[in-house]
Amino acid sequence: MRNLVRTLFRPSPAFVERAKRGQALVEFSLAIIPFLVLLMGVIDLGRGIYTMNGTSEAAREITRVTIVHLKDGSGNIGFSTETTDTIATQVGLVPGLTINATTDIACVDEYDAVVADKDCRPGSDFIRVHVSAPFAPITPIVSMFGSHTFESTSRMQIP
Repeated sequence: MRNLVRTLFRPSPAFVERAKRGQALVEFSLAIIPFLVLLMGVIDLGRGIYTMNGTSEAAREITRVTIVHLKDGSGNIGFSTETTDTIATQVGLVPGLTINATTDIACVDEYDAVVADKDCRPGSDFIRVHVSAPFAPITPIVSMFGSHTFESTSRMQIP
């Protein structure tokens, strides 16, 4: 009698196979969502670190080039061909990098007071460069906290 009941109520192999596939699909759908959120979070972290590091490196590189090639033909600081080429390169490397050579590149004294371009003296004055780049995360949970703007200022003495 027991064998008869087992035989009558035993599911067919096709039904068992479909049930296993359905179970795997449900498990996959439950596991993929947290995995994708975690993966997007790691990608966001990498993008944020890249933007922050790129912003500080851009400020330093533009400052280095500006102190070597201080003025253009008209005597203006920050408008030499080398400096404008470096700015263009850094803008291409860091997404959203903004720098205005007129206001963000300045000659300053040891107290960080702005000195006029014509009064800028090698050996005693400094070049100060300020750059910024916006960062907006793509991960839905992290993006609820809003975007951030990375800013960096570099200051080097004119040799």
